[in-house]
Amino acid sequence: MSPRAPVLRPLLHLCRIGTWFSPAADVLAGSAIAQVALGAPVVRAMIASTLVYGAGMVLNDVADRRIDAQQRPERPLPSGALSLQFAVLLGVALLAGGLWASPCRGHHAWIVAFVLVYDFAGKRIGWLGAINMGVLRAMNLGTGLALASSQAPLPDAARRALLLAALCYGVYIVAVTILGIFEDVRSVPARAVATVQAAPPIVAFAGVAVVQGGWWPATAIAALPCLWFLRRNARAREWPQARIRESMTYLLLGTMLYTALLTLAAGRWPEAVGIVAAIPAARWISRRIALT
Repeated sequence: MSPRAPVLRPLLHLCRIGTWFSPAADVLAGSAIAQVALGAPVVRAMIASTLVYGAGMVLNDVADRRIDAQQRPERPLPSGALSLQFAVLLGVALLAGGLWASPCRGHHAWIVAFVLVYDFAGKRIGWLGAINMGVLRAMNLGTGLALASSQAPLPDAARRALLLAALCYGVYIVAVTILGIFEDVRSVPARAVATVQAAPPIVAFAGVAVVQGGWWPATAIAALPCLWFLRRNARAREWPQARIRESMTYLLLGTMLYTALLTLAAGRWPEAVGIVAAIPAARWISRRIALT
């Protein structure tokens, strides 16, 4: 076995590498809705959001290292696979790289601020942390507005559609974050888990419908995974931690499906196909390296 292997796997786990596709897809979808052509600024914004997101994952483990030592000792820092100093330096480097790459640094600076607040303060209060995370991902989808500001004025209809899609995304992520809190609780009422899990597919469907402005094609396609997940949710009577973790994986990967459908609804099917093509890769990684 290569001597790098023992370090590489913990490093990829620390970064939550399987989730890195999602923030890039957010920016791609937001730029599509804002009618920003795919080009260098969009690609740079995708890279910036991905690096900042990765930094948030790393610094999250830095902030949670003592709690993880008790609840998730298999994570890279409490297990001793990686050092605290290395994680801090990596997190700072990713933040700096994201700001350097960004074509809209003011916008990404705000995202960085919310990342740091969440990791080191906001999540200490469950509901506040969930809202903080929802705002973060809504802002990331809204990067399209920041990119569009340097071009011709954005039509009111497109601006409204993007803001509503971002709002739906924010609610989606708030629910997923609350579900992540449930994952760390040994016993959670099944009704509470089912109720929280019902929110993401419903608001995702609403967001796609708003951007599409009709039923075909994106809204009709969105109905299928939404109904599948809601049916799965309704049939479960118990929610042990393993099953909650499975739902978390589906919903985290579902963010990419949401952004793909938003992109399709905005009339940019090549980019939508690109996002969908990345989902199997993210799923393959998630089976080998935990997303949470």
